[in-house]
Amino acid sequence: MSRLFADPLDAAARLGACACGQEHGALACAAAAPADGTGAQGEAAEQAVFRAVFPDDATRRGLLTRFGAAAVAGALASVFPLAAAREAMAQATGTPEKKDLKIGFIPITCATPIIMAHPMGFYQRHGLNVEVIRTAG
Repeated sequence: MSRLFADPLDAAARLGACACGQEHGALACAAAAPADGTGAQGEAAEQAVFRAVFPDDATRRGLLTRFGAAAVAGALASVFPLAAAREAMAQATGTPEKKDLKIGFIPITCATPIIMAHPMGFYQRHGLNVEVIRTAG
């Protein structure tokens, strides 16, 4: 069976490369995704966790070589619920529970994504009617 992503527990696999062996983005690959509906999403969730925890290929390979894939996966599963991440990725997206929202922000640099999402139409694209309100800091 063809994999959508490289196996993150394989010590020889590069997480930045496609599982098919080609040098293109993993999501641009024409290789067949797993047949079941949750396979690709589960692999994406697992890959995201391993990329976040082990962003450097050399570090990940050394860790997997020294301790083994099962030990690393077990240690990671003890602090991060991989099953819950896979389940969350498999859930279908639906309509938002609340569409009319008021979002307050303090005018500082880290609020920029909240502020700019409104004029750029991000909220409308996702079916939300948002009123962005400046609050006192």
